[in-house]
Amino acid sequence: MDIFGILVSLISGLIGSVIGAFIGARATLKATKISLEGIYKQEKEKREFEAKQQNLIVIHALLKELKENQSIASELPNKPFKHVIMSREAWSVHKGSISFMTEKLQTNLPYTYSLIAEYNSILDYDKVASRGEGRNNDKIEASAKKFSENVGGVLAQLEDLLKNTEGR
Repeated sequence: MDIFGILVSLISGLIGSVIGAFIGARATLKATKISLEGIYKQEKEKREFEAKQQNLIVIHALLKELKENQSIASELPNKPFKHVIMSREAWSVHKGSISFMTEKLQTNLPYTYSLIAEYNSILDYDKVASRGEGRNNDKIEASAKKFSENVGGVLAQLEDLLKNTEGR
């Protein structure tokens, strides 16, 4: 074999290797891109699922607490001892996590919880001022009634939001 034949063989081998490497690299890049897109999609779905679960936790906690407080307020007129504090625990924990809620609910929830704070402060005042003798029972009952009149709408809004969130 002459030198020209050897050169042609070497060059064709080199060109074949370069073309093969190019095709292999391109296929690897395409496979990597497809794999990354799948991973990104999975991560996005995971985050959406976790956000939905967190939203459900917030809704359930607030619903439970408001229903318990509604029960306290509705039973209060029948109780001789009026010093039953309404809970604000769920609100304290979740008030920073209501941005997913409707604008109306974001306005109504703080107002409703301010009514609970007002009720609880009247109880605290009565404990100190009258040593729990019930001199402020009328104010306590009026505050509980005001809360009862307002909480129903908020509960309905939360239950609608719960249905919509669970349905997604």
